[in-house]
Amino acid sequence: MNVESTPLVIENLSIKQASGAIALFVKTPGLSAVKTRLAATLGVETAETFHLTAAQAVTSVIMDACQQFPLQGYYAVAEVGALDHSYWQVLPTVWQGDGGLGERMGRIYEQLLQRHPYVLLVGADIPQMTSHQVCDCAHWLSGIDFSRFAFGPSLDGGFWLFGGNRPLPQTLWTDIIYSQSDTGAQFLNAITRFGDIFHTDSLQDADEPVDLVRVMTSLEALLKPTPEQQKMTNLLKQLTSPNL
Repeated sequence: MNVESTPLVIENLSIKQASGAIALFVKTPGLSAVKTRLAATLGVETAETFHLTAAQAVTSVIMDACQQFPLQGYYAVAEVGALDHSYWQVLPTVWQGDGGLGERMGRIYEQLLQRHPYVLLVGADIPQMTSHQVCDCAHWLSGIDFSRFAFGPSLDGGFWLFGGNRPLPQTLWTDIIYSQSDTGAQFLNAITRFGDIFHTDSLQDADEPVDLVRVMTSLEALLKPTPEQQKMTNLLKQLTSPNL
């Protein structure tokens, strides 16, 4: 089902839920360009297949985490016209809104924080994330009367997870320069003064073709991959095959 949405608003925001929220940021192939750096080398169709398969893998991890801990998953969809798209039917949808990445992340974070005691944000570039990592972060943020945040660094210098249980200034989100080798360090330095921070594992996101082998290796090392993660592994084996 989808949460009835108008731009920037979720219905029944006044009803505070006991569960935390985790929002998966996605774009809709055919409506937005996805994985442009992969597309430049591997082609648009392959990049779109990668994005959707990775999003399915992350969705399966979110669903697994929601079975283990009081969490509500959402798709944070880039396009307002795609809130009811067939790709995004497993979780309720919310619209990211307009603006740059920082503005959109800040908007979803603050919006969901009105409805939930804490919020986690993740992307679709880390299909090897695990429900254990998500639940560790959720546990850190839950049931606490003082400010806490969770941070998952990416090996390229960015970050793959952020979570918190307190509002943050909008300027914190928008003053960060994204897609830089020090984006994660910028963000971490900015939030340090607002509360205690839990650091989860550093993971490799898949932006460039060279990243695919490392992501595949991480997936293969999982003890209990979900079927969707196994599907992601199989796709990466095809994409990294020397016969291609």
